[in-house]
Amino acid sequence: MRGALAVAAREIVERKLALLGALLAGFLPLATPLLPGLGGAQGRDARFVTALFLSLTITLAFPLVFGATVLVSDITHKRLAFYFSRPLSAASIWAGKLLAALVISVSGACLAAIPTLLFDGKRAFAAFDTSGPATAYFLLTTLLLLAGAHTVSSMARLRSAWIALDFFLAALLGTVIALSLRSLILGNFWDLHEMKHSSEWLAWWLTAPLIATLLAASYVQVADGRTDARRSHGALSATLWGLTALLALPLAGLAWWVGSAAPKDLVAVERGIQVAPRGSWVVLAGHVRARGSAGAAFLYDTVTGQYVKLHGFGGVAFSADGARAVWFEESEGFFERKRTGALRFAALDSARPASTGTDVETNIWAQLALSPSGRRLAVLESDRVLSVYDLGEPAHPKQVAAVKLSPFPEPAWITFSREDAVSILPATGGMLELDVPSKKMRPTDRLDPAALPYALVERLSGNLKAPKMRLLSESRVAVAGLAEASARLLLFEGGKTPARAIDLGPAARVVLGGEIAPGRIAVALNPLRSNDETARKAWKLAVVDVRAEEVVSSFDGLLPADGLGWWRSPVMPSTEAGSPASKLFLDASGALVRLDPATGKQEILLGGKR
Repeated sequence: MRGALAVAAREIVERKLALLGALLAGFLPLATPLLPGLGGAQGRDARFVTALFLSLTITLAFPLVFGATVLVSDITHKRLAFYFSRPLSAASIWAGKLLAALVISVSGACLAAIPTLLFDGKRAFAAFDTSGPATAYFLLTTLLLLAGAHTVSSMARLRSAWIALDFFLAALLGTVIALSLRSLILGNFWDLHEMKHSSEWLAWWLTAPLIATLLAASYVQVADGRTDARRSHGALSATLWGLTALLALPLAGLAWWVGSAAPKDLVAVERGIQVAPRGSWVVLAGHVRARGSAGAAFLYDTVTGQYVKLHGFGGVAFSADGARAVWFEESEGFFERKRTGALRFAALDSARPASTGTDVETNIWAQLALSPSGRRLAVLESDRVLSVYDLGEPAHPKQVAAVKLSPFPEPAWITFSREDAVSILPATGGMLELDVPSKKMRPTDRLDPAALPYALVERLSGNLKAPKMRLLSESRVAVAGLAEASARLLLFEGGKTPARAIDLGPAARVVLGGEIAPGRIAVALNPLRSNDETARKAWKLAVVDVRAEEVVSSFDGLLPADGLGWWRSPVMPSTEAGSPASKLFLDASGALVRLDPATGKQEILLGGKR
C-alpha cells in the first residue's frame, strides 16, 4: 500500500501543472458576463453553462490523455524499469500509476468548477448533483475512460503482431455481446419499465464487468510484460480477450436460454387465451420460469402440444376451420421495438406448423380478419384504410382491394360475411359491406352469422350490466351479465324473443364460457370485484343445462380460459360445442386446465405445478 501511494504521489507531483491549468481554466467562465449582450441573470446563466461545459470537457479529456500515457509511455520508452529497480511490486507500480491518473482526472474536473461554485454560491452548488448515484456515475465513467484509453493506446503504440488478433477478437466478441444484450433487452429479461427509478442498477451490472476486465488486463500487462513491449502487449491481449470471452459466452448462453422458452416453461397463463373457431389451437402468453421478467406468447395445440412462438404480436386471426392463422409481429430495431409490424402466417394443419414471414407491414394493432377458407385477409389500419389481400402465396400476399373508411364511426369491427365480402360493423349500429371483386362499399341489412352478435348484443342484453355474448349450436345465442347483485343468463333460440332467463345467484362479476358439451354452457361467477389472490380463488364455475334451465354441476376456482382475453369486445369467440377449446379453464394460480365435464376430471396442461 505504501509503495502504491509513493508511486501515485510521484506521478501527481510530476503532473501538477495539469491541475494548475485546470484551476486557471476555471476562472475563464467568470469573464463570460463581460461579453457583449450578456448581463444580469443572463450573464449568470452563461457563466454557469460555460463552467459546466468546461468541467465536462476536462472530465472526458483528462482520463483519455492520462489513461493513454501514464503506463504505456513508460513501457514504450522502458522508463518502467526505474520502478522495477526499486523495492516495489508490480501491483504497487500498477496501482500507483492508475491511482494517480484517477486523482488527477477527478481533481481536474473539480478544480475547473471551483471558481464558479464559489462565485455563484448556493445556486451553483444546488445545480451540481452530488448525490450518491451521480458521484458513482462520475467515478465509473472516469475509471472506464482511463482503463479504455490505456487499453487502446497499448494496442496502438506497442506495435506488435498481437494487434491483428486484437481487431479480430474485438469484432467477434463485441458482436456476440451486442447481439446477446439485444436479445435479452427485446426479450424483456430486464423489466426496464419497472426500473425507471433504478436503471443505474442495470448500468452498473453492464459496466462493472467491463471495467474489471480492463483493469485486470492492464495489471497482468505490467506484472508479466514489465518493460518488454511485445510481451506486455501479449499479456494484455491474452488476459483481456480471455476474460471477455468468459463474460461473452455466459451472456450468449443466457440469451439463448431466454429465447428458448417453450409453452411448458410458462409460470401462468396471463390475460386469458384466444381460441380458434374449430380445432384445438389457442393463443396464450405469460411469464416464463427462471428467465428474469421475460414473457413469451405462443400458438399452441392443446391436443398434440405443437406450438409456434410469437414475438411482440398484437392479435391473431384464425380461419373458420382453424387451419390458418395470421398476425402482426413488431418490427425490431437493434435495441428497440418499432410500432410497425410484419404480417406472419402459419398453416396449422401442416405436419410441423411454422411461422412464415410476408412482405405486408403496418401497425401491429391493426384489425385482422380471415375469410372462411383462409385465402383472403382483411386488414383495418389505424388510418381507417381497409385492405384485402389474397393469400394464395402466403409469403407474398397480393392486395386485391383497398378503400378508405372516412368518415366512419369508431370503434369498428371487421369480419368476412362470405369469401368475397367484408362486413364493417361500427359500435353505433349500421353495417357496411365491401364487395371485393367490384371494390364497392354499400350499406347492408343482411346479418350473417359472424355479424349477428355485434349487431344484436346491445338489444339482446337488455338491462344487464357488462354483458357478454356467444353464438351456440342449434342457432342459440347466450348472453350473460349482471342484474343488480346477481348473475343472469339469457338464452335466445333461433333469434326468437323474449329470451329464457336463468338466474345464477349472487355475483359481482360474471364470465361467459363456451358450450363445453352440446346444450351445456359454462359460466363463472365471483362474489368479489377485486382481482387479488382471494378473488382469484373465489371463482365458481357453473355448468348450465340450457334445456333444463338449471345448473347441473359446479367447480370451485375455475373460469373460462378465453373469457378474460376479450374484455374489449362484448362478443365472445364462437367455438364448436364440446370442442377441445371449450373445455379449457384457468385455475387460481393461472394454470391452463382441461376439464372433462362428464367426470369432473381436471388436467393441468400448462403453468402451475405439473
